[in-house]
Amino acid sequence: MMNMTGKVVTAAMMASLLLLTAGCEETGKPGTSSKPSAATENPAPKLNTPVPTAPAVSGQTEVKLYFPNEAGDSLGSVKVSVPVEDKYTAAAKELVAGTKEPGLTAIFPKGVKVLSVKVEGNLATVDFSKELTHKFVGGSTGEQMLVSALVNTMTEFPEIERVLITVEGERIETIAGHLDTGEPFARPTGLVQ
Repeated sequence: MMNMTGKVVTAAMMASLLLLTAGCEETGKPGTSSKPSAATENPAPKLNTPVPTAPAVSGQTEVKLYFPNEAGDSLGSVKVSVPVEDKYTAAAKELVAGTKEPGLTAIFPKGVKVLSVKVEGNLATVDFSKELTHKFVGGSTGEQMLVSALVNTMTEFPEIERVLITVEGERIETIAGHLDTGEPFARPTGLVQ
């Protein structure tokens, strides 16, 4: 027969064992409960917590492209949107592609491609495929209109003040024999409508 002290010790051990098992999860880890507390079910909103932002999506910017009018005596402009990340090359390619704007006409020869546009300081070097010189059929006015359309378009970007035309990475003296293209051009005045 157990004495009174033994009964108290046994009762205390049973109570401790019950308390330990009551606080265990199904996994048997002591001190955790499978039922979420009210604090974890409805956490209080955190103040001044930064909201995560989505990665920046490349944007668009508007630029004016210049094309000769049908009379070939002035330039008109058309606004287009181009990607910000490659705006110089995109603008030059849009210019070469031509326009459907009434009263304006394309000036670049068919098949010409923009190979690259490099901007260093305030100078943009626009490099074209050989079709620029090999397939150009305009006279002196056409050559002037082509150069003016390109230079006006590229200098729409405020950081560009001069434009150098190259063909397949090389400077050229002229496109069709009427205009010296060996040096960079500043924005011409007087041709824009």
